[in-house]
Amino acid sequence: MYPSVLSFYKDKPSSSAHHRLPQDCPANTVEFLRGMRDLQEAGTFCDVVLKGSDASSQGIPCHRSVLTVQSPYFRAAFTHNWKESSAPVFRLANIDNSTLKELVTYAYTMDLRLSDDNVVPILIAAQFLQMTPAARLCWKYVKERLCLSTCLDIHALASHHSNPSLANAALHVIHPNFLTVAQTKEFLLADAQQLAALIASDKVEVFNEDQVWEAVKRWQDHDRPGRMAHLAAVLQNVRAAFLSDEYRKDWQSAYGLHVGDGQNTAPRHSYKAKDVILCVGGCEVDYDDYTAPVTCSVYAFSPSIPAVWRLKDLPAFGEGCHAVLLDAATILILHRDGMHTVRRSSRYLGLRNEWRNVVPMRTQRREAALAELNGRIYVASQEDKDPLTPVEAFDPKSSSWFEVASIPIALNGFAMVACDGRLFVLGGDSHEEESGRYVFSYDPGADHWTRLRDMPTECSCIVACVGAGGLIFVFGGDDSAERCVRVDAYDPTSDQWVRKADMIRERLYPGCAYLDGKLYAVGGDRWVKNGYYSIEVYDDETDSWTLLPKKCRLPENAYNFDCVVMKMKPEFD
Repeated sequence: MYPSVLSFYKDKPSSSAHHRLPQDCPANTVEFLRGMRDLQEAGTFCDVVLKGSDASSQGIPCHRSVLTVQSPYFRAAFTHNWKESSAPVFRLANIDNSTLKELVTYAYTMDLRLSDDNVVPILIAAQFLQMTPAARLCWKYVKERLCLSTCLDIHALASHHSNPSLANAALHVIHPNFLTVAQTKEFLLADAQQLAALIASDKVEVFNEDQVWEAVKRWQDHDRPGRMAHLAAVLQNVRAAFLSDEYRKDWQSAYGLHVGDGQNTAPRHSYKAKDVILCVGGCEVDYDDYTAPVTCSVYAFSPSIPAVWRLKDLPAFGEGCHAVLLDAATILILHRDGMHTVRRSSRYLGLRNEWRNVVPMRTQRREAALAELNGRIYVASQEDKDPLTPVEAFDPKSSSWFEVASIPIALNGFAMVACDGRLFVLGGDSHEEESGRYVFSYDPGADHWTRLRDMPTECSCIVACVGAGGLIFVFGGDDSAERCVRVDAYDPTSDQWVRKADMIRERLYPGCAYLDGKLYAVGGDRWVKNGYYSIEVYDDETDSWTLLPKKCRLPENAYNFDCVVMKMKPEFD
């Protein structure tokens, strides 16, 4: 709730304002009002006495005609056939006597004396009596006193009394100054509903989410017994995905709540997060001694800056690792435990540049492809001597793995993407053929795989990405130099393939990502020589590829890594 008076910092004195008739008001209007006021003060021709909440008070003699002109409320009360309409005393039990006296004075003189102590009750009474000009003066007074010490009170007042313009103006003060406002006495006195709505906003400016937790904790500690019942509702609006482990454990142990369920996982605007392309793991190409050292490197590439910078290394070697977006600023990584097996998984928090362990897969896999669909992570992988390609799904909410229908053929070196509510598996080697043209789609509702139109050419070790128009772009296969530059696009709606412009460079096992309407091919091995540091971008409107400048090159000539678009805070802001 809002307070009955506006509060300020202790070193700021209380203020007041006296609103009078404008100086250019016609003389006859001034004389008329002055005459009516003289009659009212003398009690001449007065036909009703107004009384406020104090029934024992003497009351205020008034003229029904004046009150009817100034207030639609009084007009309705005095013109309808009610018992009170003709009664000599009209009682307003919800308005205190001093407030009622100020509004009667305004009705006769258009003068209104406002102060920090009386502006709220006068405003409420003026709105109740539908004295819009008086209420407008009150709102003007309140807005002029909007500052760090009053913004919370004013926001509550404006929200409760349907003044969205002033409520938004208060938020424009609160959001960029949240850390300062959270230190005020008014913050500690805010009710749970207002606090929950406030911290739910993406516009609250903090350096990290720990500061939001600290503010909530101070608020809770101010009245722990009285607020414990409301804490869960408040905490639902904290971005738990971006809390440090220390704060997460602190709140779980202190309040017995499970942090994370049902919470907003989007980063706040104040994180200054931008969409970047994350390049995770892979192998460095070194043909001098024909070795391919595995790397733990993680790089971020921002086309908008443009720049490439290094992030915190993978917690395990990343050859053939796979990445998928869990939410706007979090990815899930699958690692290889050995030369050909995949089981380990980690979660990367982009806004904190931090890795966390995730429960491993139920079964160790030889190879894997990864995709997110409807909030679940699907992993398809081939097992030796298995006639099918098993598929597991991961539910981030329950942090558990479970099996779904297998792909009806044993495949290696295929790509998997989610598009149009389905999973799509493309290309790959099989037991029957060294290199296939397979395309399958998975319906999660029916838990069933369906074979679709074959690819135009046989290929394996390809990459795939959903691009412009919902097309699935496929490129980077290893069957020939021609295949390494070829780009094909599949339309899931029509089940048709379209040939696109070839890439500029031959890229085996490149990374790929789609960002801001552009398709990016990152790094990759070459068919005959060392791999690439370079990145090239595809423009769908011109059906052409362009090599990006040297400052957009990877520091390592890596291949067999994965790319994912996520929210991060660039180091160059």
